[in-house]
Amino acid sequence: MDSNLKQHLVRIFVFGTLRQGQRFDFYMGGSTFCGMAYARGQLMMAENGSVYIDVTDHDAYTIGEIYLVDFHSLKAINHLETKSGEFPKGYDLTMIPVWDLEKNPDHNFNLENAEYSFYYRRRNEPVKIIGGDYSSYHDPVDVIRRYLSDADSE
Repeated sequence: MDSNLKQHLVRIFVFGTLRQGQRFDFYMGGSTFCGMAYARGQLMMAENGSVYIDVTDHDAYTIGEIYLVDFHSLKAINHLETKSGEFPKGYDLTMIPVWDLEKNPDHNFNLENAEYSFYYRRRNEPVKIIGGDYSSYHDPVDVIRRYLSDADSE
């Protein structure tokens, strides 16, 4: 059911080289720009020059952009972030609460005003495997693919 993989869109928060005007913004071609947003956490730069969000810093915020992408675009972004030599397998897809910058210019972290979005988290942050059973771990991109493949018209 390839059509669901193109018709259903995935919300993603980008804050580094995928942002407009940055060196990998062409990966966002064909996606829908939804506006500026921010997430809780300090924007950091790694030794190799890539950036990530330190989500343990609850007083800081990181500004980025929200896009709607189809699954094929998500796969290309996922390849860049997890498998290419550009960022040595340094990021994993997960969810983060984000706030619309225009609606919340004071950078309030009230979760009632948050919307959730996918983003790429630095891999050296530990990943909790719920229940302690590795067989229950599922790659988020595979879960999204299965969901979209089975999705109806909603």
